[in-house]
Amino acid sequence: MVDMLMNYKDQTPVPRFSSCTRERLQEVVTHIIFGAGLAMIAYKDTKPVGMLLGAIDLNIWDNSIRVLKEVCYWVEPEHRGSTAGYRLIKQYSDHAKELHQKGLLTFWTISKMTNSPDLDYSRFGYKKIEETWFQGE
Repeated sequence: MVDMLMNYKDQTPVPRFSSCTRERLQEVVTHIIFGAGLAMIAYKDTKPVGMLLGAIDLNIWDNSIRVLKEVCYWVEPEHRGSTAGYRLIKQYSDHAKELHQKGLLTFWTISKMTNSPDLDYSRFGYKKIEETWFQGE
């Protein structure tokens, strides 16, 4: 997972992320795996070719609302166009629905960076709620 996160950070359109260290990325993975979210991995045979990480957080406006937010959605370039991306989104959505049904989650989100393919998340039941813009480093 950390190797894929390194690839992800190298292609992010947020310049400041490029200074993130391998050690910090390992901390992120550990944090998510040990209860703060979900980690989905797509495999081709036995090789990991993609991942979707999500973190669970309390909503800033209402702390009784638990939100699963996609942190990193990545498919290795040579496996884009395969079923890996679809399988990751479906697994993420299905698992979020299970957590929701158990009362552990209020809602969940997925994002798309400007340099990502133009994916239609509505086919998975998502509704567009915002666009995020940034300034600075």
